[in-house]
Parts: sequence; structure tokens; C-alpha cells
Amino acid sequence: MWPLWAQALVLGLIQGVTEFLPISSSAHLILLPKWTGWPHLGRHFDIALHLGTLLAIWAYFEEDVKRLFRWGRLTWQVALASLPPAVVGLLCGDWLEKHLNNVPCIALCLGVFGLLLGWADRRARLRREVQDLRSWEALALGFAQAVALIPGVSRCGATLTVALLLGLTRREAARITFLTALPVTAGALLLKTLKLGSPLPQDLWTPTLLGIATAALSGWLCIGWLVRYLKNHGLGGFVVYRVALGLLLFALG
Repeated sequence: MWPLWAQALVLGLIQGVTEFLPISSSAHLILLPKWTGWPHLGRHFDIALHLGTLLAIWAYFEEDVKRLFRWGRLTWQVALASLPPAVVGLLCGDWLEKHLNNVPCIALCLGVFGLLLGWADRRARLRREVQDLRSWEALALGFAQAVALIPGVSRCGATLTVALLLGLTRREAARITFLTALPVTAGALLLKTLKLGSPLPQDLWTPTLLGIATAALSGWLCIGWLVRYLKNHGLGGFVVYRVALGLLLFALG
């Protein structure tokens, strides 16, 4: 059995990388303990990993984040995109986590939404920028994030799919994907923290801090890599990975 600090480093790395690639972080974080036999480190640790990725977005898009606080067009777009996932999360987030957090559902979502991503990427016009988005289009991005509350869908993948269908360039699609994730992740963190009702156990302080740091650093590096990659490449490799992983999960039962 790996020590807790080593498990925290691995889980933090997986969270930081998969959260910002269109391959579903929840799928990987759910499946790893199933395959390794590692014990669940608790809801405190799960929440802490998302804090790490939140810090990664804030650090990479620092200038855009500052613009959000000045209430301009970008702020309005991000606010509209935050409404659908906030409403769905409050009304049925717990139900989705309880009933759809299983291997068959994850496998199906990986494949189906992976193929949708590939279809959107192939027909994308790649002409528009974030500033060109209309209000209903910002809401459409929000509905994509709401759907991504289902494990295996991927917030990044679902939002990229809709952004590409709206005609954004791949780089701008990635930018708005991460910016709209900022308030949604922050709101979910606050809500889940309020529901905890108990302090972090003493023996998990070190693993939790390691997990946060690893998720933040790996997430920041992953965002930078993806933004550069999408300047000259499509999303076909991620589609193949998603479909292959989904088929593997079905095969393993």
C-alpha cells in the first residue's frame, strides 16, 4: 500500500491534468481507487483538489480574472454561463453524484460525448473570439457545464464542444472554457465546504496540502500546454482516448 502522501501526489497530478483536458477528471479520480484498491481520502481531500485547480485557472488567466472584477462584457458572459450549472448543481447535484457515479455511466459518457467533441471539432468554423459571443450563446456554454455534472462527460470537453459549434477558434474556446469554470468551481467549493460539518482530520493535513499544491502546479502547466497545442492542432487525439477508455471500461465490466 502506498503511503498517504504518495497517493495524494498521484491524485493531485491526475486532478490537475485531467481537469483541464477534455477527458473527464471525475472518471479518472473515480476509477483509480477502484483499480488500485486505495482508500478514499474523504470529501475534504476531494474538495481540496478542486481548490488546487481553481488556483491554477486564477494564476494562468490573471489578467482576465482582473477584468472579471471590473464588470464588463466578459463578466456578463461568464456570469450568464455560470447560471445553468449553479441551478442544476443545487437542485440535483447530489442525485447525479449518487446515481450516475458508476463505471457503466462513466464509460458511456466518455464515448458518446467524446464523439460529439470530435464532430464539433471537424465542423468548427474557427473564426470568432470570446468578445463576439451573444447572451444566449453564453447561456449555451452554461448548459454545457450543467451537463458536465454527470461523471464522465468532462466540463472542459462539453464546454469546448459548444464553444466550437458557436464558431470560436480553438484557442478562444479553451479560454472561455476555463474562465467559465472559475465561478462554477468556486461556488461548488463553497457549497461543499459548508456541507462538510467537520474539520479536516489531523492525519490528512499533509496529504491534503500536497494534493492542493500538485493539482495547482500540474493544472497551471496543463492549461498552458493545451492553449499552445490548440493553436495548431485539433482535438482528434482526445476523442480517440475517450472512446478507447470507454470501450476498455465496458470490456472490464
